Amino acid sequence: MGHVAANGVRLFVEERGTGPPLLFLHAYAMGRQMWEPQVPFFAARGYRVLWYDCRGFGLSEAPGEVSRYGQETSVEDLRALLRALGIPRAALCGLSMGGSIALNFAIRHPEAVSALAVCDTGAGSEDPAALAAAVTGWAESAERGGIPAFLDVLLAHPIFGGFAARGEGEAATLRRLVGSHPAHGVSCTARQTLARRPPIYALEDRLKVLTVPTLILVGERDHPCLAVSRFMAGTIPGAELVVIQGAGHFTNLEAPDEFNRVLLIFLERAGAAPGPA
Repeated sequence: MGHVAANGVRLFVEERGTGPPLLFLHAYAMGRQMWEPQVPFFAARGYRVLWYDCRGFGLSEAPGEVSRYGQETSVEDLRALLRALGIPRAALCGLSMGGSIALNFAIRHPEAVSALAVCDTGAGSEDPAALAAAVTGWAESAERGGIPAFLDVLLAHPIFGGFAARGEGEAATLRRLVGSHPAHGVSCTARQTLARRPPIYALEDRLKVLTVPTLILVGERDHPCLAVSRFMAGTIPGAELVVIQGAGHFTNLEAPDEFNRVLLIFLERAGAAPGPA
């Protein structure tokens, strides 16, 4: 599809298939290409699959001013993108940072969400100050030494290092995905989005009244997200919790077949599946 003007920036969007829209939102530092195992699967099953780079990542515009980033900005980017594409209602699937964007979008605009999958989301919610300190260090590394230095710091973190330690293929995938972003984009996002967003627990009152069909999905070994995933599943009315065995933080990459199976079943149960031909 290419670039689409949305909320004052140009976001790079790709699209495949026809049918009910299913939009994927990527994790921090990974970019839209992390959804490669999902796109052909769901497009072949009758979905209009869309996936895009958030501002600051990949081929999307990366403003130089840190003030032009933030979780609220990301939510409004998504709202403007859907409007620009003429999509009044879509199923959303987000992982980590993308899960936070999707969740907060559904809280603010539930009428625009047919189904919500929140995957491996909420790391740092138990200790927001520690999260802020860690991601500020990530930003500083990108500012000092560019993406190579940034990647070295990420690999020292259990979430990213654990994925890379699974094998040479995973390590190469991580380097390829992270290496596709501008350094100032990942820095500004770390400082203004990750470090400043409210923890999931602060959303409790809003989660209690969220009526969008919701799937909470988390990897068995994604320890930073297990407790908060159980909290979300226990707080959002009717939410379903699925723990993928043997997977860490990047469940869609580590266990793509199981991830796709679980998401497909959920979309069917939520009434967001393609209708009969």
